[in-house]
Amino acid sequence: MSSLFSKALIYLGLVDEDGVESEAGERPPTGPAEDQPRRVEPRRVEAMPQSRRVEPPPTARAATRPSSREGLETVGVIRTVDSQSDIIVVEEFGDARILADQIRDRVPVVLDMRRADHDLVRRVVDFSSGLIYALDGSMRKVGDGLVMVLPPRVTLSRDEKRRLSTLGAYELDDVDD
Repeated sequence: MSSLFSKALIYLGLVDEDGVESEAGERPPTGPAEDQPRRVEPRRVEAMPQSRRVEPPPTARAATRPSSREGLETVGVIRTVDSQSDIIVVEEFGDARILADQIRDRVPVVLDMRRADHDLVRRVVDFSSGLIYALDGSMRKVGDGLVMVLPPRVTLSRDEKRRLSTLGAYELDDVDD
């Protein structure tokens, strides 16, 4: 019967089970030497065969990056939006799903959280922060309890800022009158 130490080595895969059994069969049991632990030789690791490295295919995001400084002007263009922004009056956390759908459809959204309680505001702001981080968009405060969430590479035109200002959903001074 093998010792507890030998069983542990076999269980951990440090030695082969055949090696321990053949070692046990070779030595006849002797009196005092049996109390000393047996030295088990670790199994030798064979050299790993050399293989060639396979490069993954380029992703769509990496493929669109320019290789020289000449194309940088066209890659990072921020277009103004001619369409109207949506205003979402936040009343429950389910409104965050509406926000995500609108941002995914590249529609700018103003979140009106003036009537929402503090915990709901925190949850919606955390959700929208994660959303714009994942989609590479932007978010900024445009008034007391008002947050503008923009899809990636989208900004608002002056006319849209004026329209939102007349609706009471944009309170910043960057609107030219």
